Amino acid sequence: MRIIPGLTSTKKDRIPVFIDDLSRLGITEIALFPTCLAAGERADLYAELERLPGLRVPHVHIRSDMDGAELAYLVERFGAEAFNIHPRASSHPFLDLPARFRAMSYVENVEEPPEPDEFAGLGGLCPDFSHWANAVAFGRAAYERRMRELTATLAIGCCHLSALRLGVPNAWHGEYDHHEFASLADLDYLAAYAALMPARWASLELENPLEEQLAARDYLARLLGAA
Repeated sequence: MRIIPGLTSTKKDRIPVFIDDLSRLGITEIALFPTCLAAGERADLYAELERLPGLRVPHVHIRSDMDGAELAYLVERFGAEAFNIHPRASSHPFLDLPARFRAMSYVENVEEPPEPDEFAGLGGLCPDFSHWANAVAFGRAAYERRMRELTATLAIGCCHLSALRLGVPNAWHGEYDHHEFASLADLDYLAAYAALMPARWASLELENPLEEQLAARDYLARLLGAA
């Protein structure tokens, strides 16, 4: 398993520096999380990414306003191999996934875990371990039970690696799952999920600058026994 840095869009002002750093550091493989970008903003981002020679984006967190043409572009131009979507209980579900892309799409757990019957025709599960560990921290036994059941029966084709900062409320719902780490120790909780990592690559869903993500990549490679 390889751990790959992620370009997130929750803090849009950080995107240009992240792209410059990709070029400067010669990084040619990233995950992409354009979840806060409207269609026009995504088009502008893709144009910037096309300027990076040899860039591959094997994992993309797709939005419900992406159509088949955009998904095909991500596959053909950037080598996307896995998409992840939100479950139907999410505040932003993906309800109309084109049939061509269903087998390469994986359902993420967010504020609620997916239902078992959501996976028909799909590739499997995309665990977001920070959302899962946050639910455990708040004593949500049903969430933990559902995730254990899903991971016991479904393929895990991709995942999100984010931070857990116990006692530090996040900006969106006041709980402890974060897209930015303050210390590498905020990633230590992931050791408990080492056996559930996907075989190919694991994606950092982090707002931290690229160089900090590369430090996190190396730290997690040791923590998780990744290649």
